[in-house]
Amino acid sequence: MARGKAIGPTDPFQRFTYDVNFAAGTAKGTTQPYGNNTNDGRAFRDPNNVGATFVPNAAGLLVACTNAGLRRSDRGHWQYPAHSQRALWNRDLTNAAWTKTNLTATKNQVGADGANNAASSITATADGGTVTQGITLAQNTFLFAVDIKRLVGTGTLEMTVDGGTTWQAVSGITAAYSQKFIVQTLVTNPVCGFRIGTSGDSFAVDFCSLHTPANAGVNIPVQYRVTTTTAVVSPGQSRPTADAADLGPLIGVARAPFGFYWQGRSERGVGAGVITGATSVFCTVITGNAVNFAAGAGTAATVTGVFNTGIGSVNKIAGFYDATGNIKVACNGVVGVSTGATAEPTLDHWDLGTNGAGARSIYGLNERFAMGASITFSDAELVAMTT
Repeated sequence: MARGKAIGPTDPFQRFTYDVNFAAGTAKGTTQPYGNNTNDGRAFRDPNNVGATFVPNAAGLLVACTNAGLRRSDRGHWQYPAHSQRALWNRDLTNAAWTKTNLTATKNQVGADGANNAASSITATADGGTVTQGITLAQNTFLFAVDIKRLVGTGTLEMTVDGGTTWQAVSGITAAYSQKFIVQTLVTNPVCGFRIGTSGDSFAVDFCSLHTPANAGVNIPVQYRVTTTTAVVSPGQSRPTADAADLGPLIGVARAPFGFYWQGRSERGVGAGVITGATSVFCTVITGNAVNFAAGAGTAATVTGVFNTGIGSVNKIAGFYDATGNIKVACNGVVGVSTGATAEPTLDHWDLGTNGAGARSIYGLNERFAMGASITFSDAELVAMTT
């Protein structure tokens, strides 16, 4: 090798100064603690204290998160939208808030979080046994969700939001917990609950959740909250933020030309925000599930149809803009190119996977985010990074 000749890294990821892997729990070039919202120079902070929640981990268990901090498990950071959880005693269907007809409820089940006697079993004592809860609310669209598994039998289980005027069959219930949900529109004073088709059949149910979905019919991740005598009303979304007041490094990088990489999963296509700046720095899913990256007046967009929706599908996005105004973005191996990008030197904050009001929430997972100042990539590198 000739002395004095600079040899760049073959792996383009090595050029990133900062690399936060939410799933692995690692952070290159910075710190990313969880469980508090301290302004201590970390990569991301959640400015909201959104209350104690549970989030799914890779093994399929729900793990507890404290009142403050980012909602993270070994699957990544869960980007929950804000919603009110209206069903009371949502882990204990023995409570009088739940009306049982030809059905018995016992709080004797290992919960979706692995805790003993935390969830309830419901067993039909006659065909068509029901358990329901009525809630006084104005007309709206409601989503009723539950973590459920089969204990005994092979018969049907149905769910309702309108007190049984409409029953919706639930399929795919197995011997392991999985989240099931139904959505009903134009419901006033919802009555949510279950009907078991065959006498003697039994199911374990946990974390019953009734709320108004941000996108009706979309299987958005639900903030797993425990309720007893009162509902959890408007707790706020989970929101990773890089803010000038936080003394962290990422806000400074975003104020000038930079390169970035994001990996995650989204139940939402159009409108989802990967990066949402205060004014002019954005990476957003746009019409037709194309991906757009904007800095000032410059934008780069992929062709349509490249962004995948659903928690089961991963997305990889990379992009950059440089001091001459060139701007590029790639999503899942497809590159978009444009010019005219300008820096935003007074940028005071930006959010990952959402925006402050939650209107751009991805409804999914932030798995990894990396960025660095003045980084550029060839098209071949962008394709390789995102394929």
